[in-house]
Amino acid sequence: MSLHSLLQTKLPPEKLALLPKSFEVIGDIAIISIPTALEDEKYIIAEAFSSLRKDVKTILRKLHKIEGSARVADFELLLGERTTTMHRENGCLFELDVTKTFYSGKMHYERDRIAHKVKDDENVLVLFAGVGTFLIPIKKRKTVNITGLDNNRDACQFLRKNLELNHVEANIVHGDARHINNLFKISFDRIVMPAPYGQDSFLDIVRSILRPGGCVHFYTFKKDFEIPHFKRLLEEKGWNIEFSRDCGNVAPRVKRYVFDLKSR
Repeated sequence: MSLHSLLQTKLPPEKLALLPKSFEVIGDIAIISIPTALEDEKYIIAEAFSSLRKDVKTILRKLHKIEGSARVADFELLLGERTTTMHRENGCLFELDVTKTFYSGKMHYERDRIAHKVKDDENVLVLFAGVGTFLIPIKKRKTVNITGLDNNRDACQFLRKNLELNHVEANIVHGDARHINNLFKISFDRIVMPAPYGQDSFLDIVRSILRPGGCVHFYTFKKDFEIPHFKRLLEEKGWNIEFSRDCGNVAPRVKRYVFDLKSR
């Protein structure tokens, strides 16, 4: 049974047509984007969703898009009492507070793909490490020296907890990636960069700490018609594009893309 069918007798047709067609479940927390036209029906929708998904204990309404240096959105609590949950992905456990830290379930395939590409004995840096969704699967699968950097103090605290939960060790740096030259005096074999929206400039910054021939997994947001020009720009800046793919829509005509790059 769908949310639409559950609410057929409770909402008029014009309101049913506005029901969200997608949602995200993180652990036992559901995040739903309910339009303002359904403001008066938001609790009815939350109750119906709760009866549809018995595993969900908290329902949050996403109010504003992700923004700010901590990369968190604004939410309204519709059902439940807490915003902290335990989420399982790629054989790892992640404790997080969805109102204080960034997490996207759409990236689960990429996080697994990168973990399998990393080679033993590499020196790896994960920028914008968050609660460890890239870092921990890598460390569980490979024997590497790995460091996670994030400027969100809450994310760093959850990352520390999640390292213990998954019985792995890593270096954690709470700091701003814009000052990366002051934070690191070593070079890395591989850098994972799930960069924030509109922050392509970080790709230029990391060159100073990437060893010659090193690899960068760079995530960016682009409209489809921008990709050919962006690829030419990467090549002009001295990057070899080893692999690229789109990782799904994030807004109308806007997708997240990954580029596996090697420095020349």
